[in-house]
Amino acid sequence: MKKILLIGASSSVAIDLYDKYNKNYEFIRMSRTPTHSDINDFNLFDTNTYYKSDCKYDGLVYFPGTINLKNFSSLSIEDFKNDYNINFLGLVQALQFYLPSFNNGASCVFFSTTANKNGMPFHSSVSSVKSAIVGLTKSLAAEWAPKYRVNCISPSIFESNMSSKILRSERIKERISNNHPLKRYGSSNDISEMVNFLISEKSSWITGQDIFVDGGMSNIKL
Repeated sequence: MKKILLIGASSSVAIDLYDKYNKNYEFIRMSRTPTHSDINDFNLFDTNTYYKSDCKYDGLVYFPGTINLKNFSSLSIEDFKNDYNINFLGLVQALQFYLPSFNNGASCVFFSTTANKNGMPFHSSVSSVKSAIVGLTKSLAAEWAPKYRVNCISPSIFESNMSSKILRSERIKERISNNHPLKRYGSSNDISEMVNFLISEKSSWITGQDIFVDGGMSNIKL
């Protein structure tokens, strides 16, 4: 059975993935939330708290992220640094820690945003750092091929704990749904199914891709 590392396993997508596929994979979960973690006292920025074992891993999925939507003049340098630390540097640190323990054929899955392609107001911090993740995806895919695969998922807004402050009323939900060609915002299931595909053998000829799971937002204008 494949062993897959889930970093930030208390995210809505990680929980959905685990609940549906924990009989298909051996998931190793790391989270600050004890009910969604296989280790205690996990700290993203302290490798001493990472899961440690002599085993080899077949994949890594990095879930930590932020939705920091402010106009540019309201963002502080600390806002940018915090977004960069959680979204990007935490990912880099996890990869450097676990890379020596990857099996041949291991698959890595990261997360960006549809805002890395389409300019959106109030997204200057999150779009910048998520675009860096796309760059990292393509660079590592080139560097690690054919040994490991690296792909990125770029969703539009989907229902999750993190997006609950945005999807806070039926009026807002309707407006956001109508902004998408498929006339709805996403669900955690939409995203977790793509994660499952990318860590499975079904995607064995796919690497270096930024895959938009966004109800058509990135390529269609109605």
